[in-house]
Amino acid sequence: MLNKLKLKIPVFASLLQPSAKAAVDDLLVELRTKFQTLDVEPDFRIYSQPHIEPASFPEVHRSAQYYLCLIATGGTESLCVEYASMLHKRAPEKPIVLLSQPYMNSLAAGLEARCKLVYETKPAYLFHTTDHQEMKNLFTVLRARDYLTQEGKQVGIVGHPSDWLVASDLETIGSKSEVWGIKIHDDIINLKEVMKAYQSTPHNSSEVESIVRYFISQDAKLSSLRPGDNNNLWLWDNARFCVALSKIVKQYDLFGLTLRCFDLISKKITGCLAVSYLNDMGIPCACEGDIPALVTMMLSHSISGQPSFMANPVHYSGKHLTLAHCTIPTKMTMHVNLRTHFESGQGAAIQADLRNPDKPWTISRANLWENVMNCEEVIARNIEAKSEKRCRTQVDAEFKSEEQLLKYLRKSSGNHQILTEGSWVKTFQLYKKLFIHCLIIQKAYLPAIVFALTSKAVSYTHL
Repeated sequence: MLNKLKLKIPVFASLLQPSAKAAVDDLLVELRTKFQTLDVEPDFRIYSQPHIEPASFPEVHRSAQYYLCLIATGGTESLCVEYASMLHKRAPEKPIVLLSQPYMNSLAAGLEARCKLVYETKPAYLFHTTDHQEMKNLFTVLRARDYLTQEGKQVGIVGHPSDWLVASDLETIGSKSEVWGIKIHDDIINLKEVMKAYQSTPHNSSEVESIVRYFISQDAKLSSLRPGDNNNLWLWDNARFCVALSKIVKQYDLFGLTLRCFDLISKKITGCLAVSYLNDMGIPCACEGDIPALVTMMLSHSISGQPSFMANPVHYSGKHLTLAHCTIPTKMTMHVNLRTHFESGQGAAIQADLRNPDKPWTISRANLWENVMNCEEVIARNIEAKSEKRCRTQVDAEFKSEEQLLKYLRKSSGNHQILTEGSWVKTFQLYKKLFIHCLIIQKAYLPAIVFALTSKAVSYTHL
């Protein structure tokens, strides 16, 4: 899904440390070997010496997506600060990433340089290269950011957000051409365009038949369905809508979208299968026109490489939160049962169980007007006795405690929550630190600074 991440690593070393070159060479070989999805350009060395001029710095090459400043030895703080400041001036939307290694006073110099940059209100963060998990998270986040901000790609809003999403509409989050670096198509895409594509798609087209086979392969009871039987046209009609929405994705070159789906009910179809199908195909798709949910799904997809489940929180008791919706991507599931849509009894919806339950999952939702990412790790479990008074797919999310669950709900910025397989909380938090905090820093004149030193990564937290 994602291309190699192009990095450049300028190295700052003191001439008083002749052994620095060998240590740096070994470190770069280790990084290239351990993280083979990196495209690390040949590094250049900036050695400390008397009266060096900033003009003698090597040119900042545009081919590199990110610069990671490796402070190899002590005595290089001034050079690093000057060079990092030059990088920030040329690309203020990107964080300044500093690296340290375990020898030659590298960490001490990194702390000093980072402190000066933060004092100057620049978003600087320091990572210790021997913490392999934190380095992996760093590269995952940088790669995700590169994917979300790639040139020429955009997300679409098909139909306005549903009327009841009063905290998730354009007016509330602010009508913007981009959100968190993700470009939004200039205009609301009229739902009539999708319906026109739907009407022009015949039942017997190869695209429709392919999607019908896709869903029949997952629900054994449907294997006897044939398109000639008028009683069974519901599946073909919903597959036609999958094709129509896919055409809109291609027409506008979208890599994500959100759909005002309830307006389809009057046409005896629903958007549930189309939302599920596009997510299965690697195109994050939210329903009801929910924009914060879409942004969360885009971020989750770019980090985890997986589809995610957008769901309503419908009940909580103790440390358990019940989630339910009709649009779960079938790649996440087993025991698929295609049924009618819950609220309307029309069209088609998905009732299923999680394929990998009883393991850590991540629940999350983006707060776009406060630039906050609310996320927690939960244990996701299937619910055997599914209620007929809730949306079709139902999941139990177990938090670590009742207090944690209540805190999560209090911080939630709206209805739909996003459930993703795996433990991604630390990666989400790192993305927030590197890129969402940059938005806050750029808007603030006097940012508050809290010094935070952890065993994982050394960083200043900007509030």
